[in-house]
Amino acid sequence: MITKDMKVSEVLSKYPDTLNVFIQISPHFKKLNNKVLRKALASRVTVQQAASIAGVDLNKLLFELNKSINEKINFDNINEENKVIQTVEKPEFINAISKEKIIELDVRPIINSGKDPFLDIMNKVKSLKDDEVLLIINSFEPIPLYTVLGEKGFEHWAEKTDEAFKVYFFKCNSEKNISDEESKSKISLSDFEYVIEIDVRELPPPEPMMKIFEKLSEVDDKTILLVHHHREPLMLYPKLEERGFEAISNKIEENYYKVLIFKKRLD
Repeated sequence: MITKDMKVSEVLSKYPDTLNVFIQISPHFKKLNNKVLRKALASRVTVQQAASIAGVDLNKLLFELNKSINEKINFDNINEENKVIQTVEKPEFINAISKEKIIELDVRPIINSGKDPFLDIMNKVKSLKDDEVLLIINSFEPIPLYTVLGEKGFEHWAEKTDEAFKVYFFKCNSEKNISDEESKSKISLSDFEYVIEIDVRELPPPEPMMKIFEKLSEVDDKTILLVHHHREPLMLYPKLEERGFEAISNKIEENYYKVLIFKKRLD
């Protein structure tokens, strides 16, 4: 059975005829006809990610793929939560940053030439300064790139225009706009009667933020949420502020932060 978590390359390797199914579902998948791109891109993209990138319904894609190999599939565990969604608004600093600080890379010509743009992207990333933003322009949303660069400490924001997807990647920095930082630093678990604890370190973006939002309804004046995170979630802070919450992040070691989230206090 073909599942949402299988890599596209694995599907095509086991079931070569499914190439036609992909292409029939969406013209976007015609790129898979190119052997170089198929080898490079398909090995990094799951069926679920491919559906999101191409803008097709995951259920329909799985159904057609499994039908082509004469397999039935149970859709009970497939729901809206499986879809990758944009959960944050455009950061204000992107509008305010000078054009010189935005390093633009349009990968469409590279892909159209039959090459994999991954090395070009990573070369840009290596030369990127902490106060610079990398703007990737592509004909589809580069969802697998979110995880790759997320592991390197990058946040992202994506927008779809009539011509392309524009994705801004930027480094987390130490200058956070959080009020009364000294007062908040005195907050500890012992100040609360109840502690809710979750570990999101193994979850790919944007699932950590989604998981945290799910737990916010359980946080009140007597309850604090302790999140084990693989990096400091800077993009989360303004969203918590909007909802009446505050957060403190403590770096325990490399790739491990403890984040305390609690109701904003009026005193």
